[in-house]
Amino acid sequence: MPRWVGFLGSWALLVLALGLAAFAIAGETINMRDIRRLDRAAMIDELIAEKTGTKAGQLRQSATRRTAEVNALQSKVQTVEKQTDDNPDTGQTIIVSTAENKLYVRQGGQTVFEAICSTGKGTKLAIDGHTFVFDTPIGKLHVVAKEEKPEWVPPDWHYIEEARKSGMRVVHLSAGQSLDARSGEPASNRSEGVWSWFGGGKSGPVLRVQGDTIVEDNGGNVRELPEGKLIVAGDAVVIPPVNTKQRHFKGVLGNYRIELGDGYGIHGTDQPEKLGQSVSHGCVRLGDTDIAHLYTIANVGDTVIIY
Repeated sequence: MPRWVGFLGSWALLVLALGLAAFAIAGETINMRDIRRLDRAAMIDELIAEKTGTKAGQLRQSATRRTAEVNALQSKVQTVEKQTDDNPDTGQTIIVSTAENKLYVRQGGQTVFEAICSTGKGTKLAIDGHTFVFDTPIGKLHVVAKEEKPEWVPPDWHYIEEARKSGMRVVHLSAGQSLDARSGEPASNRSEGVWSWFGGGKSGPVLRVQGDTIVEDNGGNVRELPEGKLIVAGDAVVIPPVNTKQRHFKGVLGNYRIELGDGYGIHGTDQPEKLGQSVSHGCVRLGDTDIAHLYTIANVGDTVIIY
């Protein structure tokens, strides 16, 4: 074989090898570019997730909360529907919507009266291991009594709630007991014993029960305390006995009260500016004109639906 033929063959193999090497390098370059593009895409995805993650989480939480609220309302409506299955709408029914703070009266399937009201505020008050929930009861009740010029005899929790608003304490005043009017502590008789040796016979004013009222006795100068007013002695709110005038509040419930049982009722209010808000301790409040009209048309035995 001529030598030049062998030379050409070797040259051809070299060219072929160089071509394959260049193709391989080009392929590797393309792969590296693809990897870099994928890395950049992943980084961009991470940045987007970081920027939108918080907002998306908030939106998910909001949606979950709204779903729970809707489910709770649907549950209330279903409960009321079950309770009223045996109550055909042929007579008079008083309906209270706690969500709207509205009251309606229906007769024979027609709404004959409606008014803005206030219902329970839904707050809680823990006292000695017991928790009071100030909410309007949901369900079917009945009018059990009607009362004109009602007086409110506040439970102990009223005084405790008022005291906590101002960071104060509460003390009970019982018959036969005296409290120092300046401190709320049990009063001592300084006219007796060793106090008399140091001229301490005259003590300060004391609070005590006298018959059906509470008086302030300042060394024989006796003054009756106002009826239905909060009594404060030093840093303490005084809880008076139930049978005293100071425990009976007039005007707080307006001129009329429709009793629903278990301490709940529909009545007037001395805070008409708060009507339409959920601010009561569980009762339904109406303005003077509205409660007067409702009192006229309501009957003992009427069904009351609250939802």
